[in-house]
Amino acid sequence: MKLADIKKVCVAGAGQMGRQIALNTAIHGYDVYLTDTIAAVLDKVKVWADEYLAGRIAKGRMTEEQVAAAKQHFHLVPTLAEAAGGAQLVIEAVLEDKQVKENFYRELNSIAAKDTIFASNSSYMVSSIFKDCVDNPARLANMHYFNPAPALKLVEVVMGGHTAEETVETII
Repeated sequence: MKLADIKKVCVAGAGQMGRQIALNTAIHGYDVYLTDTIAAVLDKVKVWADEYLAGRIAKGRMTEEQVAAAKQHFHLVPTLAEAAGGAQLVIEAVLEDKQVKENFYRELNSIAAKDTIFASNSSYMVSSIFKDCVDNPARLANMHYFNPAPALKLVEVVMGGHTAEETVETII
């Protein structure tokens, strides 16, 4: 898969990092679908995103047209199936708990297409821990954003022994 093939991005986990990653993705023109297991979190994300984008306009960092475009690309959805179905890239930002992540990758594996790239935002749980949870571990890597994701232009990409070169090239 090439970068140009990515039309839909799923971000799973709408906590501090997941919401920032999702909004940053939308600002850069990708259709992004953010989901969380706690539905009430998505309501808070909507308010946060609106306030953040209004602040970008007020500070002259984005135009009203850029904000409108970002909002058109930013989708909040209640289920992983809706968020990940048809996605070419899934960025996982769920709770930093091994069992939670294992369950997540098993569920994602049953939903996503076989060539969908799975990227973990974890900074300390390497993707090799989860390679047995997916059918095609060559598409699994770490893609760690630094906080705050919309401001810092630094993303650490970590390739496991199971990760394909093409996966890393697409993420980069």
